[in-house]
Amino acid sequence: MLNNCFKAPRSLARLRCGPAKPYLDDFITWLESQGYRCSTIRHHVHEVVQFTNLIEAEGLPVRDLDRSMLARLCRDLAEPSSLQYPSGSPRKINHSARLFVNFLCVDGDVALCSSNASTKGPPLLLEFREWMRAQRGTMDTTLKTYRLPIIELLNDLGTDPSTFDAHGLRKFLLRRVNSLSQTRAKNLATAVRMFLRFLIAQGRCAPALEHAIPPIARWRLSSLPKYLPAQDVERLINSCDPSSPMGARDRAIMLLIARLGLRAGDVSALKFGDLLWEEGALTVSGKSRHEARLPLSQEVGEAILHYLRYGRPLKVSHYIFITTKAPSVPISRQVVGLTVARAIHRTGISAPSQGAHLLRHSAATCMLREGVSLSAIGALLRHASIETTTIYAKVDVDLLQEVAMPWPEVLPC
Repeated sequence: MLNNCFKAPRSLARLRCGPAKPYLDDFITWLESQGYRCSTIRHHVHEVVQFTNLIEAEGLPVRDLDRSMLARLCRDLAEPSSLQYPSGSPRKINHSARLFVNFLCVDGDVALCSSNASTKGPPLLLEFREWMRAQRGTMDTTLKTYRLPIIELLNDLGTDPSTFDAHGLRKFLLRRVNSLSQTRAKNLATAVRMFLRFLIAQGRCAPALEHAIPPIARWRLSSLPKYLPAQDVERLINSCDPSSPMGARDRAIMLLIARLGLRAGDVSALKFGDLLWEEGALTVSGKSRHEARLPLSQEVGEAILHYLRYGRPLKVSHYIFITTKAPSVPISRQVVGLTVARAIHRTGISAPSQGAHLLRHSAATCMLREGVSLSAIGALLRHASIETTTIYAKVDVDLLQEVAMPWPEVLPC
């Protein structure tokens, strides 16, 4: 593989005489599988050779590398002149070194570092995360939002749940919510309440202690849903250029949200096994991992097929939607939101919000105006309760003005 990227005999001889030699061919193959171009691969190989020479000088064998050691080396070697080009410009060695360590972990030549963020935290927090995954099917993205409130709770009240009482829990909550917005305060209360339910189920604190956490006042259904008119939704979809890899991907993503009302997390989590082509359907596992089967229309199916044929890297992952720049990895839910925001910016549409949920709300609003019942909309959007769907009953503002009762002693408009 070295011969494919490097032609000069002197360069090949230099690369084949250092501590990185046993790994370079497989490293290049791995970079190619991640979607890196040849010029970028050459850059990373040069930097990795420099990096392995440095760690050899430190007396550290390559096989002993892990991510925690990499972080320490990058700190220790950030300043020396050995990390500079002859011109004096600093070498961008850290990124290449991290790629190399990731490759070694995937290849099995070094052990995965145990300092991964998902394994950090108090033991009670780690047990809670595993319990939530197993018992409630909670997504990792939700568990991340619970992490900080629970750490603050344990720091404030101690790590022995048997000492928790209603007075201490309420004092903790009141101290925190004073400086938080309504939404963040509600999330804090939810996190603490779920943690207490875990402790109660494990017999580690007093029963019914979760009732010590009062609900955060929030007026349900007090606002109108944020949505776009149908013509603006079509403008967003049509603004994607299907002849480019990113345009083909973005068009398929927005059609999935605009036609089926998928959440951003649903789109990013789609796998090939979720597409039931012969049945004209797809399966999604949304909140709490409750699986649902949705109809796959001709328009949406053709957009996905077009992306798979002309826009998606081959043999990368079993996830459908992949990043368009190296490394070629599955997209995150944030990328789905950025896809919608990018289309809004591109078209110049005046939108009430910028995220993927805007298209989801727009899909529900359009269905309601076409006469679809609230129960059918709730089924498509996979709402746990019909009360969540009732917010869309208010989208026809003109009709609401006709049925609204006049305020006493005030002339009607």
